[in-house]
Amino acid sequence: MSSRRFTGKTESDAVMNAAMELGIPSTDLDYEVIDPGSNGFFGLFKKPAIIEVKEKKEEKTVSKPVIEPQEKQVSKAKPKKKERRSEKKNNSGKRPANKQKEVSVQKEKKKNKAPENIDQITKSTEKYLDEVLRAMGLDPKLNLYYNRRDNVLNINVSGEKMGALIGKHGQTLDALQYLTSLFVNKKSESYIKIKLDTENYRERRQQTLEKLAGSIAYKVKKNKKPIYLEPMNPNERRIIHSALQRDPDVITKSEGKDPYRKVVVMLKK
Repeated sequence: MSSRRFTGKTESDAVMNAAMELGIPSTDLDYEVIDPGSNGFFGLFKKPAIIEVKEKKEEKTVSKPVIEPQEKQVSKAKPKKKERRSEKKNNSGKRPANKQKEVSVQKEKKKNKAPENIDQITKSTEKYLDEVLRAMGLDPKLNLYYNRRDNVLNINVSGEKMGALIGKHGQTLDALQYLTSLFVNKKSESYIKIKLDTENYRERRQQTLEKLAGSIAYKVKKNKKPIYLEPMNPNERRIIHSALQRDPDVITKSEGKDPYRKVVVMLKK
C-alpha cells in the first residue's frame, strides 16, 4: 500500500484536491493529517494544510489451473475450433449489426433512465454536501430539485461567504460539482447529471464570457492578429465557440491540453 501527499489552503481543500486527482469520492479517501496548516499572523506566514492519502491496490487473485486428463482436453478443444470457424464465416469476427444496435439502445436507455431511488439519492446528496460545505467553514442552505425530463439533479446553494464556494473563475464550484457527480453516480443505477450553482453564478459567468468573446473578436478584426484566451474548462470554451459561431469574419479553435487548454480567436482566411 503506497501513500501520496496533497496540500491545500485548508484540510478540506487538500481532501478535495486529492479526490479530484485520484478520481474517487472524498468520502472514500483514507488519509492522515500531516499538518493542519495555519492562517498566519494578519495574513502573513500562512502554512498550507498537508494530508497523506493511502492508495489501496487491488489484489489480483490467481486461480490455479485445473488439470484434466488429456483425452477430455482434446475432446473439448474440437467443438471450440468449430465454433470459431463458423463465427468467422458468418460474421467475419464482428458483432452482428442488429446486436450492435441492441447494445447501443440499451446504453442510451440506461443513460436517460430516471433512477427509482432518486428520493433516497437526493437526501443522501444533501447530507453529503452539507457536511462538505460546513467543513469548508460555510453555513449553507441547500435546495435540490431533480429534473426528470433532462435527468439532471439541480443543486442551489445559498448563504453567506458564497465567494469562497465559487473560487477563481468558478474553479472551486466546478471541483465540488465533479465530486458530487462521483458521489451521486456511485449510488445510482443510471447516470445522473449534476448542476451545482450558487448566487446564479453559472448564468452570470456565461453572460461575462459572451461579452468577452465579442470584445476579443473586435480586437482580432482591428489588429488582424489572433488572440489567445486564458485556459478554460470545456464548458466555458464551449460558450466562447458558440458565441462567435455566427461571426462571418472570425473563427475559433482550442489548443493545448487540459487543464491548460485555451481558445484561440483568429481571422478567417
